[in-house]
Amino acid sequence: MTLKDKFTYRLLHVISRRIRRLPNLTRSRLANQLGAFAFNSVPIRKEQAFQNIKTAFPEKNETWINNVLKGTYQLVSTNFMEFLALPRSYESLNFRVENQHIIDEAAKQGKGVIIITGHFGLWEILGSWLGKNGYPVWGIIQRQGNRGADTFFKELRESYGMKHLYRKSSLEKMYKLLKKNNMLIIASDQDAKKRGVFVKFFGQLSSTPKGSAIFHMRSGAPMVFSLAHKEKSGTVVISFSRIKLNGSATVETITQTYTNMLEDKVREFPDHYFWFHRKWKTQAKA
Repeated sequence: MTLKDKFTYRLLHVISRRIRRLPNLTRSRLANQLGAFAFNSVPIRKEQAFQNIKTAFPEKNETWINNVLKGTYQLVSTNFMEFLALPRSYESLNFRVENQHIIDEAAKQGKGVIIITGHFGLWEILGSWLGKNGYPVWGIIQRQGNRGADTFFKELRESYGMKHLYRKSSLEKMYKLLKKNNMLIIASDQDAKKRGVFVKFFGQLSSTPKGSAIFHMRSGAPMVFSLAHKEKSGTVVISFSRIKLNGSATVETITQTYTNMLEDKVREFPDHYFWFHRKWKTQAKA
C-alpha cells in the first residue's frame, strides 16, 4: 500500500469505531444530516441523478423530483452509515423477511444460488443479513481504486460472513463456488457499456450486465431476486422473489425479467434507488 492507502485504511477504522459507539437515534440523525449536507453542498453527479429521475418519471414536476433526490441522498447516507457501524448496527435493526422460503428452496436444489439485486435501498445491510444468517454468500464486488479503502470494505464484509470476489475474478472459480452450493450475490443494474445486453428500464434501452443470466444458463443454478428497503417505522424489509420467465430463457429475456422487477420496486420506492449511476450512458446501435 502507498502512504495514502494506509492513511485511508486507518482513517476508515477510526470513523467506523466512532460511529459504532453512537446511540442508534444519534446515528440515524447524523445520517440524515449528512444526506442533507450532501444534497445542498456536494454537486458531484447531482445533475446526473436529477436527469435520471426525470427520465424515469417524465410526468412528475421538479418539486417531486427534488424531494425524491433528497430522499435518495438520505438513503445513501443511511446505507453507508449503517455499513460502517456493523456489526453493532445490525444488532440494533428490526428486520422483517418476506418469502425466505424462496431462497431456502433454491438452496435445496444443490446447484448454488444466484442472488440478483441492485443498488437499491440498504444493499449493504442485505449482504450482512445473509451472512449473519449463515447463508454461504459471496459478493461480486467492484475493486476500489484506493487499496486502503478496498481492504477495509473487504474486511468489514467478511466480518459478518459475506465472502468477497472481485468482478474480474476467475469465472472458473465462480462456477466452482456454485457447484459447491454457494451463493453469488450480484448487483446487476449498472451501465455495462458495449459488453452488456440492452433491455428496457423505465422505457429506455439500457446496457445491462449479462453475467447473471449466463451463470444461470450455464450452471443451472436457480436465480432469486432480492432487495432491502426501509419502512418509515425504521423496519428493514428483506424480500426474496422468484424470477419467472415468460417464454424461452435467453440472456435478454432473463435480464429483462429481473430488470422489470427492479423497476417495479423503484416505482414503489423511488427515493431508494441509487440514481447517480449513468444508467443510460451507452447507446444502442441503430
